[in-house]
Amino acid sequence: MSQQPLIEIPTLNQNENQQQVPKAKSSKLQKQSSLDHLSVHSFKSGLTYIRDSWKSGMAQTILNMPFHLTIGSSSGCNASVGITTAFIAALTNGFFSGSNHSIYMPSWVVIGLNYQLVKTYGVEVMPWITIIVGIYIYLAGLLKWHHLSDFIPVYVIEGFLLGIASLFFFSYSDYMFGLTDNHSNRGVELYSSYYDMFMSFQERGDLYYLVGAWCVFLFLQMGRIFFRQFPWIFITTLTGLTLGIVYPTEKCLRSAYGEVTIYFNFIEYDGPKFHPDFQVVSHLLTQAIPITLFILIQNQFCARAGQSLSGVKCDYDQEIQCVSTANILSGIFGGLPCCASSRMYILDIKLRKTNQWSSILNALSILFFYGVFSKFFMDIPFYIISGQLLYMIINIPPWHYYVNLYRTQRKLILFYIFCIAWLCVNYGAIQSTLIGSMHALIIFAQKMSSPSAEVMTNQKEGVYQINLRDSNLHEFEEECNDIPPNLEGTYTVYRFNGALNYINIKGHIDQIKELAKTDIFILSFRYVCVFDFQAVDSLAIIIDNMRKNSTQVYITGLHPGMLELLSENNILKEYFTNESHMFHHIEKLPSQ
Repeated sequence: MSQQPLIEIPTLNQNENQQQVPKAKSSKLQKQSSLDHLSVHSFKSGLTYIRDSWKSGMAQTILNMPFHLTIGSSSGCNASVGITTAFIAALTNGFFSGSNHSIYMPSWVVIGLNYQLVKTYGVEVMPWITIIVGIYIYLAGLLKWHHLSDFIPVYVIEGFLLGIASLFFFSYSDYMFGLTDNHSNRGVELYSSYYDMFMSFQERGDLYYLVGAWCVFLFLQMGRIFFRQFPWIFITTLTGLTLGIVYPTEKCLRSAYGEVTIYFNFIEYDGPKFHPDFQVVSHLLTQAIPITLFILIQNQFCARAGQSLSGVKCDYDQEIQCVSTANILSGIFGGLPCCASSRMYILDIKLRKTNQWSSILNALSILFFYGVFSKFFMDIPFYIISGQLLYMIINIPPWHYYVNLYRTQRKLILFYIFCIAWLCVNYGAIQSTLIGSMHALIIFAQKMSSPSAEVMTNQKEGVYQINLRDSNLHEFEEECNDIPPNLEGTYTVYRFNGALNYINIKGHIDQIKELAKTDIFILSFRYVCVFDFQAVDSLAIIIDNMRKNSTQVYITGLHPGMLELLSENNILKEYFTNESHMFHHIEKLPSQ
């Protein structure tokens, strides 16, 4: 599947051809091409896609498998539920995703919320809550909520990536010592601090496993440096399979999760603790809201991270529909809430060449490895798994981005990134991103709150321009086309520049109040590009107060469509109706 550029620039010839060529009737072949909205565009070229994508799909299965197992187990269900969810989600993503660089899996950010629901209602509740989450995500897509991620600064996303890399390291560090303490549904709650946790691991764990894990990591890292395209992940996995069969050990995945397989358990309407009456369903509808919010944030951040890495634009509208579909199907077949996991760019592949076939192959690999041959794959020793996880974790943060920040002296941004990562480790991934986004919004509001305007007055002989910074008068020699003809008395022209919004309107009003009173006050919208309702309402109030103080108010430079939008305010609507001679608008925009 060919990759689309971030921006498509139409040409004049394209427009002319579109206008001249009549629309032909759709044939059966053209109707079949309506499936092109799916991620898999052409089955005819499927073999080519498979050849280009098998490494990324199968490698992602190997790297993500510990997460699938842990999410299913720690959610209060079992590891098989996590595997089943990963299979359903990855297969759905392959056909419907709007991104070429994401693979779906059970959402790890909602493990705690899942566990509380299972503790209250039993495992039968999870399919219900997953379907509700899927419906909520669809409704959020209709409201275009997901486009909010476009306004989140890059450093917040990078802090998120650095934070989750640290969380993964702490969460799976027990594997390095041949232990399973962090996978007992209580996790680090067993310890008062990470320091105590590592001291306990050192006392009780197997240091040979620790050395083995770091040797596997160094092998993978050196292979990535010297021969990036070779699938070194498979070499370590085959080695782990061989060692698990020839030299079986209890310190393997089976000891942590037991027997695992893929099974489909259709949604149930009753259980020992679950009876879906009106009260229970109402409670589930409420509890699904934070789960939906967390999944939306994680999914959009992963899509943004992949897009910034690859330069290939993600179709966010199609992506959120895919997330909704994946959750509904996961719930129907007894799975957990799921979302995108940004494809790790350490898979020894060129990311731009990846496509949705790798997600389909990921799903088939899950079915093959842990559905058919789980008896063997669950015997892989912990130090092999731990070394692969170390390799993935250390390569999650884009270190080149941090180096560039340091070289450009953006040390404050680096500080923000590490603060967000620290919050992620100590308070949660989603909570840290919300705090980081709010901080970015405050900085943005502070910078945008400074009003931009030009002021002219005839309080002295001639027309003068007021410098709002030093309150000095400068003679205005150019013709002012915002002054209506035949005005008598003193006047002030206040010309807005740029956008008018709830952030900067207060600054504009403060500046207007500081100006000396004149007989006539002229508000020019000639250079206003956009405004919101709060700015309009605030201006309407100050215009009404001026008129009550015997100041004539003129409104000039209204562009097409502005009059209708301003008239949505009742004060301005009355003004335009009764004082139609006191405003004028531009009949048409100037020709380019």
